[in-house]
Amino acid sequence: MVKNRKTWKRSRSRSKKLPKGKLIIGVCLVAAIFAAFGVWQFASGQQSSSNNGNSSPKSLAPDFSLRDIGGTSFSLSQFNGKVILLHFMALAGCTGELDNINYVRLPQLSAVYNKYSSNQVVIVTVSVATCASCDTILAQLRKDYSISWILGNDYDDGMLDIVQSYSGYSIGDGSIVLVDKSFRVAQVYNGGTAMITDTLTSSIDQLL
Repeated sequence: MVKNRKTWKRSRSRSKKLPKGKLIIGVCLVAAIFAAFGVWQFASGQQSSSNNGNSSPKSLAPDFSLRDIGGTSFSLSQFNGKVILLHFMALAGCTGELDNINYVRLPQLSAVYNKYSSNQVVIVTVSVATCASCDTILAQLRKDYSISWILGNDYDDGMLDIVQSYSGYSIGDGSIVLVDKSFRVAQVYNGGTAMITDTLTSSIDQLL
């Protein structure tokens, strides 16, 4: 027992003599881990619940401001009186890779966008991208998937305030939140890829 205490004291004294360079690297690494953890929490979300859709209380939708990657800023409340479709999407680092759920969601959103006029339905994709070149990556995604609707980055201001404000609805990567014309959350689709376009458009038709 005495030997163990002496060994622990020696190791503790040695640990105090870490080079300053290694200490800085360690601090940066911890900061990076916390940032990655925040994005991971959103990306994994509540995906353990694989419901295709679940009704939510008719509560007012949390309002927010967002800048489209094209440079136009807007607030969600300015679309009051229309059906709003919110789509949450995370980017994996700086690769531009998406979770499989979003490779399904984007064509669904494109079909919805082409079916309804902008006076009826507004689509907003809220992305979570922390990479320094995220605007370039999102612009390429917009081109590759013909995204004509609003596309912005929640982390544009260094915070995930939009994701946080909708966390009460158990959103995760690929979640869709439908907001009715009275600006109340009407439907939330979480996880799973079983939801087809007809299901989504049927819900929107009811809200219109």
